Amino acid sequence: MIGNKGSTLSLRELLSGKDADFDKAMTDGKVQLMRLKNIAITIDGQVHKDKNLFDLFLNHQNDGLFEDYVREHTPVNANLLIQADYVIAFVADGKHSRFAGVYQVLGEDKRIKVLSEDPKKKYEEKVFVKVLRLRAFEPLGGRVLVDWGGMAAQRWLQWFRGDKIVLRIDEGIIRMMIPFHSYNDVLLSFKELKNLIDTDNVEWRDKLKAVNGIYGIVDQSNGKLYVGSAYGNEGIWGRWKVYVETNGHGNNDMLVEIINNNKDYAWDHFQWFILETFPLNVTDDYAIQRENLYKLQFCTRLFGYNKN
Repeated sequence: MIGNKGSTLSLRELLSGKDADFDKAMTDGKVQLMRLKNIAITIDGQVHKDKNLFDLFLNHQNDGLFEDYVREHTPVNANLLIQADYVIAFVADGKHSRFAGVYQVLGEDKRIKVLSEDPKKKYEEKVFVKVLRLRAFEPLGGRVLVDWGGMAAQRWLQWFRGDKIVLRIDEGIIRMMIPFHSYNDVLLSFKELKNLIDTDNVEWRDKLKAVNGIYGIVDQSNGKLYVGSAYGNEGIWGRWKVYVETNGHGNNDMLVEIINNNKDYAWDHFQWFILETFPLNVTDDYAIQRENLYKLQFCTRLFGYNKN
């Protein structure tokens, strides 16, 4: 990889010289930056819970699904976007951002009405902006990580009037970047956990297969907890893999009942975290003893999702 720590390569320098019209638009201040967040993906009113933005970018270039996600906006944001000649699209990657592509902005395309998540109104309007992906920048797609700046620069749509520092350019496309910091810092939504398992993320797999332990699942809608333990040869990775394979319930009785009633419940509400880690050779009895202690401490049998 290039652009490592200590490099002064800027985004303008990296993108210059590949398209004359785009270079002129940068000089004239007619380029915007768009930072897409890896949240629930809704296109034409259809929710794509099984996809994250990197999957969308990698697997749906030819059928236009990722491009549709770039194109769809609220009327206010669409009016802002069509003032630009070009937009540079990024996908949020932690506090940084990963380059997805450069698009020429060609004006408004269509308006549609979709069901609103706001209980005060039934429908809301979405505006599709016409865009054309510039092929000159495709070789950099998914590979370039930039520093998006501090909180003052966190706006998801902004004019490219300053510059961004290129942190690195990876040799290949990174499917999804969720950095592993420590076991104590782990907090994963179901979408994030599923992506790590489905893509066999090497960093996370190696860390989670190296330990057994006590983990928790928190329901963000009501604060209820489930406490479980992992004490097999595959470590926490092997236990959490079962949750992905079962759409979030992991064969736990109360969670099975919840998800049988609402197949999207784990997608919408559950987060996984780690309470304590053990060596792989921990005995079953010890792990279960520690699990029971946490259930008592958090009252998960009385107020949470543990049945026994």
